[in-house]
This record gives sequence, structure tokens and C-alpha cells, in this order.
Amino acid sequence: MLLGYSEEQLKERKGFATAKEINQQPRLWRELFNILSNQKREIIEFLTPIFQIKDLKIILTGAGTSAFVGYSSEGYLRKKFGLDVEAIDTTDIVASPENFFIKDKPTLLISHARSGDSPESVATIELAEKLINNVYFLNITCNKNGKMAKSTVDMKNCLNIFMPEESNDEGFAMTSSFTCMLLTDLMLPHIKEIENKKDLFEKLANEAERIIEEDAKSVEEISKIDYDRLIYLGSGNLKGCAAEAALKSLELSRGEVNTNFNTPLGFRHGPKSVINDKTLIGFFVSNNVYTQKYDLDLIKEIANETGKRKLMAFLPCNVEIEGLDYIFKLSKDFTDIEEAFLTPLYVIYAQMLAFYKSLNLGITPDNPNPEGRVNRVVKGVTIYEFN
Repeated sequence: MLLGYSEEQLKERKGFATAKEINQQPRLWRELFNILSNQKREIIEFLTPIFQIKDLKIILTGAGTSAFVGYSSEGYLRKKFGLDVEAIDTTDIVASPENFFIKDKPTLLISHARSGDSPESVATIELAEKLINNVYFLNITCNKNGKMAKSTVDMKNCLNIFMPEESNDEGFAMTSSFTCMLLTDLMLPHIKEIENKKDLFEKLANEAERIIEEDAKSVEEISKIDYDRLIYLGSGNLKGCAAEAALKSLELSRGEVNTNFNTPLGFRHGPKSVINDKTLIGFFVSNNVYTQKYDLDLIKEIANETGKRKLMAFLPCNVEIEGLDYIFKLSKDFTDIEEAFLTPLYVIYAQMLAFYKSLNLGITPDNPNPEGRVNRVVKGVTIYEFN
């Protein structure tokens, strides 16, 4: 059984790949730990001299979900490295490269890609080579046979880190690929003592297994309620989690659920207008005591307003708050880890909700757009020569 369905049922409804890839994440995280441990020396030898370069800029890039990996790790890496770290989508870079690439600014470009075959992935690397005098590339990808990996394999200023093979998701929506690439980002500041992080990987994997086993049914029940607007909110590093969560439901519902994301503070500045009686709002609550105050203030505010909107919250620990329709609380104490590490856990709830909603709407999760308007690997992009 996967997410409460047999393999036969899932294949009949064309949702087997997506269910399998959501379910396999805890196992792949354990596998990822071994991959990073085995590649530890190579990663250290590549990054150490780069981090000694004065005024180094780090750009985290990707497209779609791969871009949201950078959104989710940007703040953590900036804090841990004490460097200028910025998440910029490849789709922004390719259209206007001179807005982001500075000729005399030493740059480490960290690219994230499931397939590595998106036209923008390769084009961004080529543009960086052309426009930046001193540039280095760290590719975090799930496909060793992708164009991005193959085009850089012999470059001395490049290192590829390949995710577990099964993370190259076959389904339309990225799930295990997202969480594996994110955990790789979050481990970069700790690569020298990666062996000390084994307990953290195990703690995350164990909790993810519990979420999938114990909370899936409750998530499926939420998917049955009549909502056609879904807003995810998260502060700090969890804004990236909100972005990815919103995209999952938008993709798997084929747009029938109109989704968006924001921060609790930003939501008041206009976007809050979206709330109506068919809106579901999900709050990713931070474990940072200071940040959490802003999360809880907005929950209290909306809970006290009139209307039939539904509120759900994802909590890192016991938090006293009233007015919520649905509450999911992590079973272990996650108050002692950095906020960024909540995303791999919280996003599983969003992945499951998107999957179940897709089934409820009669959509095929593995390929919600069989007519080909949107594809697993983007099509129809022309890359123009930049002079």
C-alpha cells in the first residue's frame, strides 16, 4: 500500500509514480547521507579554495521547484557561510543575464536540477562562463545523464553532486528530488563534519515515515473539502517551503485549485484580499521563538475574522493556539534544530494534500496535463545567442 492505495489502484488512476516518490523520501534521505559522506573529500577540496576568494558571491539557481530549493536554503546558507548568498531563478537569469552576473565579481553558481535537461539550466551555466571572469559551478542534480551534468563533466571549475538515482522522479511533480537537493544544500556548511549529522538525517527520516504512516488519512480527508483557493504561508526559510507547497497543488490540480504563497507579514499587504469562503490557508509555523510570534499573530487574526475559510497549521512542537480547523504537530521535539530543516518534513504534508486533491478531482497525478500544455521537462523554450 502507498498512501492508502494499492499499486493496482494507483496505476489504474495514473498516480503510482507520484505516490511512490512521496513515500520513498525517508529512505532516499538515508541514502543521500551516505552519498555525501562518500563524496566528502571531493566536495571539501573543491569548495575550500573557492570560499577563500575575497568578495565571493554565491548564486543558488534552478527553475520551478528546483528554484525553490534555493529559496528554502538561501537564508540558512547566508547565515552559516557569512557570505553574499542569493537565490535567483534560471528563468530570470537567462532572460536578463546582465542584471545578475557581474563581470568582476567572483561567483559560485550552485545549480539545482531534477533532469538537468531544462534549456535554462545549461544556458545559465554558459552565460555565467561568458559574462563572469572568475566563476565556479556546483551542480546538484538527480540525473547523471542530463545535459547539465554531461556538459560540465570535464570542466575544472565545476563539481557535480548526484542525488540518489530514484530521486529523478518519474512523476510530473518534483517531490523526492526537491527534498534531496534541499538537504544537500543544507549540508554544505557541515560537509567537513558530515558524520556528525547522521543522527539528524535519521531523526528527519523517522519523522517523515511517521507523517506518511499516521497523518496521510487526515490529509486525505482535508482534500475532500470544497476549496478552490489554497494559500501557504511561511516566514524566514519557510517562505521557500510555502512556495513549493503552493506549486505542488497548482500542478497536480491542473490549476483547478488556485494557489499562492507569502509570508505571514507580507500577506497583510494586499494578498490577504484573496480569502473567501472556499479558501484553505496553510501555516508553516517556525520553531524560531522570535519568528514564530509573527506566524501566530496572523493565525489569531484570521481565526477571529468571520467567514467559512478553513485554517490548517503545521507545528514544530506543542503551541497553544485556538481557531484552527486542522492541526498537524511533529511528534518529536524539533525546537533544537534550525528552522530550514523543517521544510523537508512540512512539505510532505503539502505533497500528500496535492496528490489526494488531484485524485478527488479525477486528475491523473503522474501526468496532470496529458494534453501537453505543461510537461515534466519544459518544452518550447528557445535559447537565443547573447552578445
